[in-house]
Amino acid sequence: MKLHTAHFLIAATVLLGTLGNAQQTTPAEQRIAAARQQIVAHPKSAEAYNNLAAALIRRAHETASPDYNRQAAEAIATGFSLAPQDFQLRKTQVELLLDQHQFVRARDEAKDLNLHNPDDAAIYGYLARADMALGDDHGAEENAQWMLNMLPYNVPGLLIAADLRDHWDDREGALDLLRRAYAETSPSETGELAAIANRIASIEIELGKLDVAAQVLLRADQVFPGYPETAKNRVRLGNTTTTAAADPIPAKPVAPPALIPTATLSPVVFTPVPAALLIPQPTATQRVVKSMQSRVQRNPKDPATYSALGAAFLQRARETGDVEDFQLAEQSLQKSLDLDNADFAAEPAFSAMAAVCMGEHRFSDAVTYAQNALALGSGDLSSFAIAGDANADMGEYERAAVAYSRLDISGESATQPNNVYVRDSRTSYLKFVSGDTAGAIRLMQSAVAAGTEARLPAENLAWLYFELGEYESQAGDVAAADRAYLAALNTHPGDYRALAGLGKLRGNQGRYAEAIKLYQSAIAVVPMPIFVAELGDLYSKTGNLEEARKQYQLVQYIGLLGHINQVLHNRDLALFYADHDIKLDESLTLAHKEFEVRHDIYTWDALAWALYKNGKYQEASDAMENSLRPGTRDALLFFHAGMIAGKLGQTVQARDRLQQALSINPHFHVIYADVARQQLKVLQEQAGLTASQGQTHVP
Repeated sequence: MKLHTAHFLIAATVLLGTLGNAQQTTPAEQRIAAARQQIVAHPKSAEAYNNLAAALIRRAHETASPDYNRQAAEAIATGFSLAPQDFQLRKTQVELLLDQHQFVRARDEAKDLNLHNPDDAAIYGYLARADMALGDDHGAEENAQWMLNMLPYNVPGLLIAADLRDHWDDREGALDLLRRAYAETSPSETGELAAIANRIASIEIELGKLDVAAQVLLRADQVFPGYPETAKNRVRLGNTTTTAAADPIPAKPVAPPALIPTATLSPVVFTPVPAALLIPQPTATQRVVKSMQSRVQRNPKDPATYSALGAAFLQRARETGDVEDFQLAEQSLQKSLDLDNADFAAEPAFSAMAAVCMGEHRFSDAVTYAQNALALGSGDLSSFAIAGDANADMGEYERAAVAYSRLDISGESATQPNNVYVRDSRTSYLKFVSGDTAGAIRLMQSAVAAGTEARLPAENLAWLYFELGEYESQAGDVAAADRAYLAALNTHPGDYRALAGLGKLRGNQGRYAEAIKLYQSAIAVVPMPIFVAELGDLYSKTGNLEEARKQYQLVQYIGLLGHINQVLHNRDLALFYADHDIKLDESLTLAHKEFEVRHDIYTWDALAWALYKNGKYQEASDAMENSLRPGTRDALLFFHAGMIAGKLGQTVQARDRLQQALSINPHFHVIYADVARQQLKVLQEQAGLTASQGQTHVP
């Protein structure tokens, strides 16, 4: 099995960030301090000692001092005395063994870890590093490929692949991988950035490209002044005069640090989706449901047990999309509140009930239950997040912002991963709605990192990756969106949202066969009407009109199944009917019905589009202005606005808005992107004709 270099081609510009000349504390030092505070607060926590050991290993990389590895070993030993089989401690120990060149022991330990958890990508990386050091090129190659198949763009995997390429004398291939790793590394990880930059410089020196190496080392020095490898590589450069020395990079560069020339950027290369990721895997949630059901039978008067059962049903509803689980969750939570609704112990039931109401689109009820949870004064502020979510979905963005602002706590709690995840995942949406898509992406990236550190359930973490993919797709960054959706699937195989996200993204790029397969997989998990409609559009685009017709019939059937489905899918059905010019009266009725419960930008948009398709162009324009007012940079909104303006004879505005749609994302829709281009061409030709006629009549 060979490493597929196509997986690693760069599809976007490299890391953008402003780097200062110096820093008071390094990332590793900050982690060490935080871990020691955690140990003081929780002296019996094996996790705290693991965090300390991992941070000390990082510090050893920053300083090349073996003393930090010695301290790391002591921290690991203390952690094992508290939890002898702790999985994370065992992983950190393997990492330390590799750094100490104890490769045989590291490989044996990693093999045992792999037997216990074959889905942990990092362990394949440990095996690859050990195999490479022990001369087993085939084993190293196979394990590195497994690691990258599971998480296609993970930085350790890219670095291992680069080592293999370098070992095989494919230095250009190694450089491609290292540049990719640099681009994937967070700007805050300055030690990692300096290490990667030095590896790039080292290869450039071997290739005789001394000027390029000097430039890269200058950047490494800016990122992390005094990094040990930088000094060593400067010695290798010797006293050679370089153009870089005469033209140093400014202390605060105004452009990205260009480790690769813009001219070498490659088109998007889509990674094949492994078949194993298309099918959901069993989670612990079903076991929790059964366990809580048994406890309820044994303790029918215990409100906490009913609350836990309701929360388990809610989690299963998130994972499966089964609306019946929302009803089961509500029944259990209501029973809990019937037994106890007046003290701190009732807070989880009120909070979970608010989340159930969100799932059922009962937004006002969600706010009420969240307020009830907060009124108990338990000190748990997470219900502010649900209250903010409900207000955001109702279009009450200022109220949502007020609710989310209560999540900005101070002190040590402000940096706890769970609090960071809750805060940043919510406030990112307000950034997006306000038109700051880049800000939304940064906050969601922070939420993903915090959610990973907080060890969220797989589905919850996959949701964060999916939302990140949605924002990156809106920004037109196809490669980044594809990575995010794939990360969601790697985290939670069979995640129906991520499957549909990949299907939409690849379909918009003309990869219709792949897109159809991905949509089919998503619908097999949860047959959401919007996914079925988008699959129908793909069939229509490829000329399979009979199959498209079947999908469109299925949309209508699913959307009308049961009361909850009708509530959940009013807006989707309104848009579906309008998009396909069927049941236009019903489209408008459904849009008005949805508008009774929420006035967010997307409900205004659905109403505008239904009005447009019903020939009510001025009303459509008025509704569309409300949709656009916050400044959201969503290409589909601008497309709708452009089409409406065209019908009103507002040709300049129509051109501007269609151009905005295509500039935001030239591939925003499998059908409408082409329609936008065609309509824009017509408007531009009309404008040219008008201008020409005007010149003819000049005296």
